[in-house]
Amino acid sequence: MISGRDLFICDNFIDPETVAAIGKDLKTMPFARNEKSRADVERLASSADIDMALLPKDPFFLRLRAIAEKMFPGEIFEDKRAYVNSAVYGDSYYAHRDSAEDSKDVTVLYYANPHWELDWGGETIFFKDDNDAVLAVSPRPGRVVVSRSAILHRASVPTIDCHEQRLTIAYKLFSVIRPSRGT
Repeated sequence: MISGRDLFICDNFIDPETVAAIGKDLKTMPFARNEKSRADVERLASSADIDMALLPKDPFFLRLRAIAEKMFPGEIFEDKRAYVNSAVYGDSYYAHRDSAEDSKDVTVLYYANPHWELDWGGETIFFKDDNDAVLAVSPRPGRVVVSRSAILHRASVPTIDCHEQRLTIAYKLFSVIRPSRGT
């Protein structure tokens, strides 16, 4: 829990063959510097959108959604957006929330590099509402972080010693209120 919002770190939910295949495939995507952490900063991050039509039928995205549903049982989610971030040494990321502070929406963050060295950096830092850093999550290959989208966070860029892109998939889900029965 961070400022009353759930966050789950899920390791070993994605098989090694899928981790390797996804990591290889993502490197071929057409990245563009069109992503920004907040409205008040320049577009300094590279990303590539994932076709929304793919989400409800692709086995990998169905697996990510199933993990989110397992972490938040009884909640109903709808696809909001999915994209791949590509960070390299020298990029800039800023602290931000993926949704409003009172939102129940969920972000599924997948670390897509099939190999990552400790000294390469690239951690995701999570902050309490008072802007105090309380959790650093390493970009372990195949790791999935499922959290409320309202948690303040910032991606860290790779260090100068890293000659790889830090690849993550951000899969954002709307939380839908379950319809009441018999009314």
